[in-house]
Amino acid sequence: MKARPFAPILAVLALVLAASPVSAANINVESLELLSHGSFDEATGRFTVSSRVYFDMSFEGGDKFAGLLRMDFLSGDIQKALELAGSDATNPAEVQDKINNLTSMGFKTAAVTAKRLFGTELEATYFVGYLDAFCSGNDFMGLFGAAPFGTSLAGPMAYPAGVGGNAKLYYEGLDAVYGTGLKLGLAGSKKAVYAYAYQDADLGSGLWTGTVRGLLDTGPLKLEGYVGASTGGAFGLYKAGLLFDFAPGSVGEFFAQVGIPRWDISQALGVDNFYFLFEPRVNFGTGSLALTVFYHPAWYRQNATSEENALDFALNLKFGDLSTSGSQGGLKSLLAFRPLESDPLALDISPYYSAIASGLEWDFKLDLRVFPSPSVWYGMFRPYVGVSTSF
Repeated sequence: MKARPFAPILAVLALVLAASPVSAANINVESLELLSHGSFDEATGRFTVSSRVYFDMSFEGGDKFAGLLRMDFLSGDIQKALELAGSDATNPAEVQDKINNLTSMGFKTAAVTAKRLFGTELEATYFVGYLDAFCSGNDFMGLFGAAPFGTSLAGPMAYPAGVGGNAKLYYEGLDAVYGTGLKLGLAGSKKAVYAYAYQDADLGSGLWTGTVRGLLDTGPLKLEGYVGASTGGAFGLYKAGLLFDFAPGSVGEFFAQVGIPRWDISQALGVDNFYFLFEPRVNFGTGSLALTVFYHPAWYRQNATSEENALDFALNLKFGDLSTSGSQGGLKSLLAFRPLESDPLALDISPYYSAIASGLEWDFKLDLRVFPSPSVWYGMFRPYVGVSTSF
């Protein structure tokens, strides 16, 4: 996600609180994730610890007219940010490094929603900033009360380096609404339909996007799809996507995300335009096995990813269930194929344990870099400790 200025926050907060009495406003921590991992630095010959923080908070309230303000904070290396915070930058490289590691929150979303228009269930939302992610699966929880079912290969913690070298941009669904515009929607107990029209901040000023989106939850089957078009290119830019999750019984489940994040129709449509993620899951006794294949797209959120032909093959053998027993453990492995990098293949095997305590999810993992082998034997060990909010 791109950096946002802090200046508008106070004005937007006043707008949100004006939409409802202060006593009715809610402050929610939507997401809080903190992880630290150790690794061997080949350049210095030292074993170092890096930490990453992601924080997402919202202010919301109101009944007929609802206001929403979100702020977030994402630091790719909080340890470096702390070291730079009290230091003086003496050259352009240090100035840029300090700016990139500022430890402050940023504006994410401001929105005001008018509900039950014309005596119907129609809602209209005027928004500025980041509003919704498409085909992530997260909206099914708030709209239909579904249990979490999305893939773990998503978000800033799964890909700490971000997308295309941009640590502020990370995979979360197939696409997202980011800009200034209007959202119209109808939501029921099992289905919802939305239409968006907005100036697209991912494309730039004066460029607009229109998107139609639908969601359906029948219990065993969950579907979400969208189609959209944007100004730009010779004949416009187009996108479409589908989320599919089918769990017919207690034994098996199949999750998939397939889409075209961006297509300039003046150019030929190729496999690099696609986003593919397939994840079959099998449950047995107290455990489960999930196999994930993720083909990275050449474009994501209108940005070039530099990840053409990149593939991830992941395995997660799990025993226990956080949602029922409060703990789980197992073994993860990830085979990453990056044809554009100097080391095109990397294999990690990771035993892990997770538990819920005091409303927080604690994760402990030991990454073992099997290939390529580091220069010293203890460089293969990459311990990991993470904590996140649990809902």
